[in-house]
Order: sequence, then structure tokens, then C-alpha cells
Amino acid sequence: MQGKVRHVQITGTNNAAAEARLDELTRDFYCLDSRARRVLVVGSAQRRTVPCVSWLDDIPNLADFDVVILNLETLDRVNLVKLTRVDKERLLRLRQQLFDLMLSGGEIYCLLAPFLAFGSYLYFPDGSMEPEWSNLKWSPIGFSLTEIRGESMLIEEDVKFEDYLRQVSGWEGYINPTANMNYIEERLRHENKLADDEEVFWQSLPLALNRYGKPLAASLCFGVRQREAEHEEPKIKFISDYLHLLPPPSKITREQGIDMLVEEAKGLPAKSVMPAWAEQYHVPGEDLLEQRINESQRRIKAAEREQKRCFRAFRDLQRSKALLYEHGDNLRQALAEVLQRMEFGVKPFPGAPDLLVLQTRYGKMLLDAAGRSGPAETGDLQQLLRHAVFAQESDGRIWKGLLVFNHYRLNEPRQSRPAAFPGEVVARAREMRLGLCTSEGIYASFCSFLQGSMLREELEDRMYQGAGIINLPASEPSFDRPVKSLFNSAEDT
Repeated sequence: MQGKVRHVQITGTNNAAAEARLDELTRDFYCLDSRARRVLVVGSAQRRTVPCVSWLDDIPNLADFDVVILNLETLDRVNLVKLTRVDKERLLRLRQQLFDLMLSGGEIYCLLAPFLAFGSYLYFPDGSMEPEWSNLKWSPIGFSLTEIRGESMLIEEDVKFEDYLRQVSGWEGYINPTANMNYIEERLRHENKLADDEEVFWQSLPLALNRYGKPLAASLCFGVRQREAEHEEPKIKFISDYLHLLPPPSKITREQGIDMLVEEAKGLPAKSVMPAWAEQYHVPGEDLLEQRINESQRRIKAAEREQKRCFRAFRDLQRSKALLYEHGDNLRQALAEVLQRMEFGVKPFPGAPDLLVLQTRYGKMLLDAAGRSGPAETGDLQQLLRHAVFAQESDGRIWKGLLVFNHYRLNEPRQSRPAAFPGEVVARAREMRLGLCTSEGIYASFCSFLQGSMLREELEDRMYQGAGIINLPASEPSFDRPVKSLFNSAEDT
């Protein structure tokens, strides 16, 4: 990476030409345009007069706004980890857009939070480095935070954010501008805005200091100038707008602080924050409205609990549809859940966990669930028969075997399909005294059970007494059937 990065303290010049240039470069620092400024808040979901998005939302193009307010408190470890899984390039895209914003005359207001980083470190040719993931990854200009608590703060006179800074009575650390301009220099060279005889510089304007002169709030900017020649003033090519780093307020909430910054960004007069003693005064009707608010909140919480209960019941009912299309372990699990909802005792068979034991009034049944895109084969009966004989020998009682087969999972309901059990499979099952039924028939029996048109004992009799194909209700898509009846049945169960 070529080019030098220097810090130029423009405010320290004394000659008239430099002072005139300073006025020209910083005139937008304190003045607002006559047009309405577009403001965006990132990291806060509260409703305001300006758009607000969270760090995980779809964030619009930041460079399209005049002021972007960032709330770092909500960019915590949980959201950082979610970003690594959902959108790994989110913060890098934000950095690029904020770079474009500063170059186009836009400002960034950042409410600071304790530094948070994880992952490996990225090293640069000049020896600097930055973590792979941090809550400062969005910033085009490198800076760091030193965590140390304090309360003393000196606010510069007639400074921007003066009303906001007076709401800060305690702080968690101070700002260290590191002059890490690797990203900016790389972008400028990529966009052909940095020639070989030019260099990048940065500027730091303190807004508030602690007792020993460390900045608690500061405004950072960067620019490009020609390389310094001996006895010549540097010729500045351009300078960006500011990144304002602000401590969170302590006399008011952070959300109230964001409201003050929104007013500052839009050029509105700052509203006075209501003091604590004002709570002692009551407006007629205030208590009644507060009671209504509390009652509404109770109803909302009750509705949310009811919604969660209904959602769980709905989700449990939806899982029964897996009988229509699943196979293997998923089909076996869906079969066990449906039979348990019909009040059957179901558990895995000790000798073969892929088989199920069904307890009935007549004795135990051994269930096997299989799914295929074609009809059943005689080989599907061998494992069931072998374990049924083994269970009978070890238990001393007769075990009935039942094969639940699903061959419809790749077909829509009204498509023509071959029969689930060919004639040789049915004959073999009768010879072995095994029962055959489709998972679609079990699903239809479950629906009949929920509607009250079929008792559990009736299904139990059919499964245990029948040999060969067991007659079960047919299942058809019921697009016109009221959802309410099925939902109410689910609640009753």
C-alpha cells in the first residue's frame, strides 16, 4: 500500500491564508443547509420522525442520507454473531457506504459502547492490524476506545452537540484516534482520487475532554493533500465531512439521547429534557390514562400467551402431515407422535430401535414404518416378521405385526398411483398374519379421531384384528373444510 498518512492539525495554523482555508473547510461543521436533511437511525427500532432500522434489518443505502446515527449499544455480541451467520459482508458494506457518505458531505453520529471484538486479526503493510469482527468494523476511519470510568468532563465552548453533552455526567472510556487510514487510502487509490504525489491526512477535533485532556467526544475527518514541500504550505485537494464520536448519555436514556441527536441533525432547536421533579405534578386525567395503559399492556401479554399456545397447537397439528410425504426415521417419528396424540402407548422396540411397540387392549403390536416412491415388496415384511417371532419367543405372548407404508410422498393427491401393496405382498402378509396399512390411512384416522367420527378403540380393533390390508378411512384434500373445527379439536386434545 503506497502513500503516507499524516495527521494535520489545521486549527493550529496562524497565518491569514490558513485561517481562511480553515473557515472554508469547516463551514459545514456548524451550519446546516436550507433544505430538510435526511436522517437515518441504525440500531434502534423505536418509532420516530425519521426512519429507524436495527443492525439485522435490511439497511438502505447509507450514502443516500445526510446524517446517519449509529447506536453501538445494540451491536452487541449476540447481534455480531448473528451477522457472521446471516450476512458476513454487512459491516464491510456499511463501511463502504459510510465512506461515500463522508465524501459526499454527509455526517455520522455515533453513540459509543464498550469495544467488542472476536476472531483472528488482519495485518496491514504498515504494521497496523484490526480484528476480523468488531463493533467498530463499520468505521472508515480507524479509532480505538480505552475503557476507564470517570465523571469529570470539560465541554468546549460553543461546540456542536453542547446540549447533548450536558446530558453526560459519567463515561466509560475515552477515544484514541489511531490514524489507521488503510481502508481509506485503498479506496481512494481504487477510485483514482489519490495520486503518487499526494497523501492522506486526518483531523481530530475534540468536543469534550476529561480532566487529563483525553477526548470523551470528538469529530474525525480525513482528506487528501499534496505532499509537503520545504517552506511551502500544504495544498489541500479535498476534505471529508465528520464522523462524530459521542459518549452515551447518563442523565437521560439512550433513546432520549438519540431523539436529541435527531433534532440536532435536522437543525431543530433542542427540547429541554423533563427533570425528575416535574413528575411530582399531575395533570387531571393522567392517572386514568396510566391505568388504561397498564390494562392494555396486561391484555397484550395475555393475547401473546394465547397466541403462543395456539401456535404450539397449530405446529403440533401440522407435524401430522409428515405422514403423507416423509420416509425413514422421519416417517417413524411422525407415526409415533400421531399415535401418542390418539392416546396410544408407543415406545421403541428394545431389540430394534427402528421398530415401534404399540400397547393395545389385546396385547402388544410391533410396528414398522417404511416409505418408498413405489409399491411395497415382500422383503419389507421380513424384518417385521423376524422381530415379531423373536418378541413372541422372549415374551411368551403373541405379538401382532403391522407394516405402515408410505408410497405417495412423490405424488400429488389426484395423480394416478399404483396400489401400495401388490397381490403377492398381501398374500404373504396374510400367510404371516401381518397387518398392512398406509400412512395416509393413519393420517385419515387421526383426522377422524380429532373430529370425533372415529374412536381410538375402533382404530385399535382394526389394526389388531385385521390381517393383510387393514381397512382405514380414505384421506382427501379438504380445501373447503372449515379450519375452525379442526383447530378447536386440537385445543380439546
